[in-house]
Amino acid sequence: MRSTDAITLTRFRASFADPHLLLEAVKRLKQEGYPIIDTYSPFPVHGMDEAIGLKPSRLPRACLAFGLLGLATALGVQIWTSAYDYPLIVGGKPLVSLPAFIPVSFELTVLFAGLGVVASLFVASGMRPKFKVPDLHPGVNDDRFVVAGEIQAGASFTVVQSLMASLGALETELLVEDKSQTDHSLLDREAKPLAFLLAAIPAVLVLAALPLLNRNYLKRNLAWDGGMMAPVAYQSFDPHPSLPGGQVLQTPPAGTVSRKGLVPLPYGPGKVEAERAGLELKNPFQPSQENFSRGKLVYDRSCAACHGLDGDNNSSVIVARGLLAPAILVAPVVRDMPDGRLFHVATFGGPQKMKGLGDLISRDDRWKVVLYIRELQRAAAPKPLPAPPPSTGATS
Repeated sequence: MRSTDAITLTRFRASFADPHLLLEAVKRLKQEGYPIIDTYSPFPVHGMDEAIGLKPSRLPRACLAFGLLGLATALGVQIWTSAYDYPLIVGGKPLVSLPAFIPVSFELTVLFAGLGVVASLFVASGMRPKFKVPDLHPGVNDDRFVVAGEIQAGASFTVVQSLMASLGALETELLVEDKSQTDHSLLDREAKPLAFLLAAIPAVLVLAALPLLNRNYLKRNLAWDGGMMAPVAYQSFDPHPSLPGGQVLQTPPAGTVSRKGLVPLPYGPGKVEAERAGLELKNPFQPSQENFSRGKLVYDRSCAACHGLDGDNNSSVIVARGLLAPAILVAPVVRDMPDGRLFHVATFGGPQKMKGLGDLISRDDRWKVVLYIRELQRAAAPKPLPAPPPSTGATS
């Protein structure tokens, strides 16, 4: 270090053990005309800004500006997306629905305001990150309160030292600022912008290498994401390469009983099984108003969309759309089928078009639907012609 004789000593610092003593010292130095450089304390001291004479901070205005920028960005992106780029009406709301934009707008307003005010603080104060920050005074981050000021022209350090001692200073010393000193340790040097750019090179190289880890020329190679970026959502009737039978939907194990306690039906899908069910199964429910009402309710919910309300396909949605017409339930060919075969078709589906409803409608409701179909068939059957009246002609 250079000799202090060649350096003009015009700055001093004094340390105190109490924040109130520091505040009184600052006020006294201002009265005596000593310029205050700054104060350093482990925590903010109430009234210090007014005592030093600091102007109101400009950071609140910067916070407001960045908050308005975040609000404008959120509203602009959402309005442009919802009303112009991808207009989609959801729940009957208008394309520009401000209440729906509040969550995103609030989050971006807070985000822009928080990040912007921190960045403004660094820019306004001229702070830059360092590898090693020098300690201004031992204990200044613990239990010491320090004031730094300048000695007036013509005044001596002895006068300042006596003044600080009368105000309760623990110690008062000159500040030696020799800008010609050179730092001999790499950790003591201030980090330059180039150092931070060089530190970002490994991260840039890793990001650039990520797409190369997931290249798929002939077969899938190493996936850095573990396949999470392209999940496969299987549906119930989709094929599956890893499950038994090659499909997602699995048949119950043989001999198992459902949670309702019903014995599994000893039949399978197909025309032969349907004919066997027609010979062996009988409807366990008797015709009654309660069973007819339940069968009508289930029929209207699950069957009328395809077969029509009266079983004649006249009000069928499938037929109205020009698709392949389902079987007419009131036709003679269906009227002649036994109840067991109708129950089998409702359970396992038809031979060509109809899907089985055994997994959607309970067993009892399927039998009651058969009762209601029989009622529809009786209502649609042609009535016999009345017998001609007997001849009343006179006989000779």
